Amino acid sequence: MKIAKIIGVVVLVIIAILGIVIALQPSHAHIEKSISINAPTSVIFPEVSNYRNFNEWSPWSKMDPDAEYTYEGIDGTVGAKMNWEGEKSGEGSQWIIEIEENQRVKNRMTFGGYEGEFYSEFRLEPNENGTTVVWTYDGPNQGLAGKAAWVIMGTMLSSQYDQGLRDLKKRVEDKTAK
Repeated sequence: MKIAKIIGVVVLVIIAILGIVIALQPSHAHIEKSISINAPTSVIFPEVSNYRNFNEWSPWSKMDPDAEYTYEGIDGTVGAKMNWEGEKSGEGSQWIIEIEENQRVKNRMTFGGYEGEFYSEFRLEPNENGTTVVWTYDGPNQGLAGKAAWVIMGTMLSSQYDQGLRDLKKRVEDKTAK
């Protein structure tokens, strides 16, 4: 009986800690990752403003290689849109809502089954060795369910952004080395 009480107390403590962690999550999610790439902004810009190019280095196209993509609009312009549907990546869309040539691209996104306004942005900032690429994500964490999901999704998304930036760096630097 004593062991059952100890196990019960441990389980309650774990649940309480998990509840506190979830409650402390922000109601607005934000991720910001960056990498320095040895290339000018003009070489990097087509990789972040053209969805077909994006899918060449995106972590999600590697995660779900059988996903189907459709494209709408004119690449690299406001309104250009990419839709996807895949077993692992689910379904969704992203489209360009703001663009400044060789400086920034802001996208709005939708994800099947999730309500809210989600955004990602690429900022290209010249530095002494080339360009710093900053990739951001912003979206809501609605209610306790949203905050609970963010505990896991935030970590996964952060890791995916890091991987995507490393792959972008390799792609661009390999191109410029030729």
